[in-house]
Amino acid sequence: MKHLYATLLMLAALVVRAEDAPALKPVSDPKPILAELQQKMSTLTSVYLEFTQERQLKLFAEPLRSEGVMMIDQPGMIRWETTAPFQSILLGKQKSVAQFEFADGKWKKLKLGFPQMLKRVMDQMTLMHQGKLGALTSDFTLSVSTGAVTVVTMVPKDENVRSMLAALDIHLQPDLSATREVVMREPGGDLTRIIFSREKRSVKFPEKTFDQTKPLEIAAIKAAVNNAP
Repeated sequence: MKHLYATLLMLAALVVRAEDAPALKPVSDPKPILAELQQKMSTLTSVYLEFTQERQLKLFAEPLRSEGVMMIDQPGMIRWETTAPFQSILLGKQKSVAQFEFADGKWKKLKLGFPQMLKRVMDQMTLMHQGKLGALTSDFTLSVSTGAVTVVTMVPKDENVRSMLAALDIHLQPDLSATREVVMREPGGDLTRIIFSREKRSVKFPEKTFDQTKPLEIAAIKAAVNNAP
């Protein structure tokens, strides 16, 4: 379930950035807003995002923080990399997933415990990246609230998933041009907040960025992104 949890975090982050929303009003018919969001997402070909992740547990007064980078490219390739305080990489594409952890001075490829479940979620992420939000309705109940921000709430239909993930709240700007915050809520009240600080779209990633055997080091990717026009 650890790997599914990481993948669901990636799913939540396919549209991204941060802040608490004021009072919101539920929308009785979310279809027009979802259709507009779908249209805007379908034009996205590639994106590079740097993030801060805050995990808030009821047992601790301060959130647990980590930092990293998310990259998305066509056709349906995703890389979610944590860079601090530990290092790990989760890679996904249309037919497979892979995970690496950095330990003892080198990268180690892990054996995934739930490959079929991961593959299913990765397929959903690909559909979302292509702007096919309607395809997600078989696994999630989608609702929308509006106010100073627009919030899309995704509730898993599967009880096993719902026992770990109560809901995903995606806080977007009113015009749906960018997401201010993504919050992953757990049944017990704990939550994970993802804040994206830097975004570059239409990025040409270096070769092996999404390689599932020996992925390119993040320093080389950042250098290529920073030097791009």
